[in-house]
Amino acid sequence: MAQIEHVALYADGDPGPLKDFYVAAFGFRVLVDNRHTTPPGYFLAGGGGMALEIIGRPPGTSNTDQRYVCHVAILVEDVAATRAQLEAQGLPFEAETAVANESMTTCFVRDPAGNRIQIVHRSRPLGS
Repeated sequence: MAQIEHVALYADGDPGPLKDFYVAAFGFRVLVDNRHTTPPGYFLAGGGGMALEIIGRPPGTSNTDQRYVCHVAILVEDVAATRAQLEAQGLPFEAETAVANESMTTCFVRDPAGNRIQIVHRSRPLGS
């Protein structure tokens, strides 16, 4: 069966600060440092075998906002603690998309480059 290897997000200009955000906020580690390539970027990883690629947005490339379509979902142990940590950095969460029920707790925030992140904790893994 095929697997998702990675998801890519644009950073505005230098991808270094957005890489630093994901490393500090979620404990991701740098797998590949492509900061000297064109476009510059990084591959980051947490647990689970999937990677997040951060790419410097090429000049003239738009950042389309597809609110209900495009986001990165990050599985965390404690949604409230992660949310508090990100709010302390000044990142506002979407009130209207928060969910807390017996199967999952989730909320959405935008990273410093404007990409949507879903913070999620599930009582059971997807598909089980």
